Amino acid sequence: MKIATIKTPDQVIIPLQQHAGAVCNSLVSVGDIVSAGQLIGDGESRIHSSVSGEVTAVSELPHPTGKNVPSVVINIHEGAEKEIEPEELSTGKLRHIIREAGIIEPNGLSTLRTKAEIDTIIINGTNTDDLSSNAALMLDYPAEIVYSLKALMELVGAKKAFIVIELNSEALQVMRTETIPDRNIKVIATPMYYPPGTEDVLVKNVAKKKVPRGSTPEDRGVLVSSIAAMKAIYDAVHGIPMIKKVITVAGAVGSPRNVLVDIGTPIGHVIEECGGCNGTPAKIIVNGAISGTAQYTDQVPVIKTTTGILVQTEKDVNREPPAPCINCAWCVDACPIGLMPHLLYGYADSAEFDRCADLYIDDCIECGLCAYICPSKLPIVQMIRYGKHGIAEAEMEDLS
Repeated sequence: MKIATIKTPDQVIIPLQQHAGAVCNSLVSVGDIVSAGQLIGDGESRIHSSVSGEVTAVSELPHPTGKNVPSVVINIHEGAEKEIEPEELSTGKLRHIIREAGIIEPNGLSTLRTKAEIDTIIINGTNTDDLSSNAALMLDYPAEIVYSLKALMELVGAKKAFIVIELNSEALQVMRTETIPDRNIKVIATPMYYPPGTEDVLVKNVAKKKVPRGSTPEDRGVLVSSIAAMKAIYDAVHGIPMIKKVITVAGAVGSPRNVLVDIGTPIGHVIEECGGCNGTPAKIIVNGAISGTAQYTDQVPVIKTTTGILVQTEKDVNREPPAPCINCAWCVDACPIGLMPHLLYGYADSAEFDRCADLYIDDCIECGLCAYICPSKLPIVQMIRYGKHGIAEAEMEDLS
């Protein structure tokens, strides 16, 4: 499962918000010449240019989440490359390296979100049927992933670590072989299930610890990270910030595969580089069939949290109009976090954001199981996202 490298487009669009938190401040202006790896946005996270070229716009543009976000547009040209110097790795320096490289997890959170005492690290190496980038990374970069995990263990003082991989993955034996010399790193085989890698479930099943409602795995001494973050840490130690992403391109495309993409590449360009659409696309979904977000334009860019692009034609799409909620509670039974999605849907729809907060709406991982199983075909996940946005806006108003 070799990762393919696609051609860089003529222009990239780099959003200044690729993380959970406020938009970064732009450090560049129209007309500036930038080089690959140069810092162009700073704030709660750090954002770098993935290419060398000229800044032609800094404006609000479409984002994979469905909103418009301040973005830096760069027209690519040959120019002086930023000198890349490997960092001298030390425990005290690694935290700084991760921060400076702008490394974040697929959920948008920083890899190091806390300075709490950590005794266990869990690395999520699971995949879904339509996303296989984790397996591709482990097959192509096993030594680099283990290198970063050992460095992270030393940084946080963890005595043991687990890499969780599904039973039928090609990467399972590769990672077991790679970790043989390290007795404190164990590879765990798990049956394929959805949603894979839910943090609280991983902590309960692997570390045998329960995460109480409203708390985090770190509060229980467990750090959950990702295969993509491990590869990004290795790159950062060797002087390369988080400017590329391995993603899965699947569905109705000529050549479905895992590809290495420059951050900011429009998804339409990625699809063309994978053989184009097989037929007329009815939906282009970013980040998985169930939990992903359908896009209204193929000019939205690949960002740090992108894990895949799924193309569907009309025959792949089942369109049913929504009906009123019948209070069947199927969504409650399906929720892996133990929330009450039907109530969150109703309160968010009525803009009762305080009630949404009381029901722990922020704990929702937006896996999409509630909407998938709903007999009324309600857009539950979209409404929960609206509820989260409403709470965030209210908190910002309280601070101002």
